[in-house]
Amino acid sequence: MENYQARYAGRLRLDRRVMPESKAIRLLEGRLAEQEVELTRLRAEVRALRGELLRAQASRDAGASSSAQPVGGDLAVHLQGALDRAEARVQELEEQAREIGAQMESLRLELEAKISGLEAERRTMVTAMEELRDDRATMRGRLLEAREREREAETARARIAADYEILKDRVLKKRREQQRQAQQATPARTGSAFASLDDIVSLGDPSVVRGGVQRLEASTASRPPLLDRRREREEEEVSSSRMQRPKERKQRDE
Repeated sequence: MENYQARYAGRLRLDRRVMPESKAIRLLEGRLAEQEVELTRLRAEVRALRGELLRAQASRDAGASSSAQPVGGDLAVHLQGALDRAEARVQELEEQAREIGAQMESLRLELEAKISGLEAERRTMVTAMEELRDDRATMRGRLLEAREREREAETARARIAADYEILKDRVLKKRREQQRQAQQATPARTGSAFASLDDIVSLGDPSVVRGGVQRLEASTASRPPLLDRRREREEEEVSSSRMQRPKERKQRDE
């Protein structure tokens, strides 16, 4: 900000030098100085002419009493004319000096108004720069907050990913454990089903205990196979049913 103010102050000085009003004031000041020199010279000349005119008039008054032609008459007229011209020039220069002074005052007022406008513009720009500095500080703070939130979000995402991996491992382990338990339970269920079937088949067989295990004291050679016993039972049932049918017919005939 200090560098900006220094640059702006230099620009303001440059503007003062290149402004049309500033140039006009400098020109008028130069003309006024020249006229002041000329006025000083003319005033000195007027004083000298007045002195010579007074001496010429005194000489003319002294020679008026004699009959001779006054010698200083023409000189007095000449001096009076020169004095009148010098006084007229002095008045003209003084009038021009007053006009130049009025112009310089007007230009000075305009220049001061422009300078005041530039100063107001400078103050406005300084205020704007201060606001921009505050906005920059605010934006920097917001940027830092956004970066902090982004870091927190990255940390949260990493934590969520780690938790997800842990949960996935736990689920996979639990699933493998369930599959292992299911595989271990399947042979046991099959064996129990076979044991119950053997129990059903071995009903009435004194050589077989529950679970399909044969008694040790029973002789396997003296016992017919399981299929033969089933066949014998079926044949007995068929023969008994055949024997009952003639009895039923006989009873119907009676």
